Amino acid sequence: MSLLNNLMAHPIDEGYAAAARTRPSQDGKRVRPRHRVLLGAAAIVLGFLLAVAASQNFAGAPEAEKQRRELITRINQADNRLDGMRTRQTQLADEVRRLQAGGLANTSQGAALQQKLDDLELRTGAIAVTGPGVKVVVDDAKDAGKEGRLLDVDIQQLVNGLWTAGAEAISVNGHRLTSMTAIRGAGSAITVGYSSLTPPYTVLAIGDSATLPARFAQSSGGQWVQYLVSNFDVRMTTTTEDSLLVPADATIALRYAKVGKR
Repeated sequence: MSLLNNLMAHPIDEGYAAAARTRPSQDGKRVRPRHRVLLGAAAIVLGFLLAVAASQNFAGAPEAEKQRRELITRINQADNRLDGMRTRQTQLADEVRRLQAGGLANTSQGAALQQKLDDLELRTGAIAVTGPGVKVVVDDAKDAGKEGRLLDVDIQQLVNGLWTAGAEAISVNGHRLTSMTAIRGAGSAITVGYSSLTPPYTVLAIGDSATLPARFAQSSGGQWVQYLVSNFDVRMTTTTEDSLLVPADATIALRYAKVGKR
């Protein structure tokens, strides 16, 4: 009986009624479905929210710029303090070496030990070095695109070529290279010992200025850089110098020590 009652109450399927609502009316106008009205309302609300967000961002721009300037100032101040501490560290290290040399110069055994220390400090980069050598300046191509820009691997190859050619001490833009120094890429910058450098890159290598340039040109590192010059317009100048100064590595610190035999 319930089925018969339902057929009597709803003789036409509800799908026909839904289709009828979407048909054009007699005057030729189509009746707008409900979902289109809801979509329009949602678009209006979304536009309003975007306008409010843009207004808030515009109002907060001066404050964000102020915070950015303050952050840059704090970074520069921290860098200046770090440079001052490194300078003070170098001064104290020089004073320790003078006292050490004065104490060891009294005996022949002490003089021999001092000579050994001087050689080790030279090799580890603990002391500054002066002498003749080669100055190599490399820079990105004049119209540097992605291919004409120097990468960390290029500086690594250049430095390795100078070591192979017989360099005794090397610095890049004033930063001494040691066995603990890393040359890496950080975004668009090249870092040497965690210090970001910008081109041009000035590489000083102390060694025999009569043989160092030719041996460098024949090394794999020298040929690597020359390939960049010939094919990607990377700029490089190499000059021999009678006197160069390669600074000490200010980051070197004594980590291990033991009492020597007497």
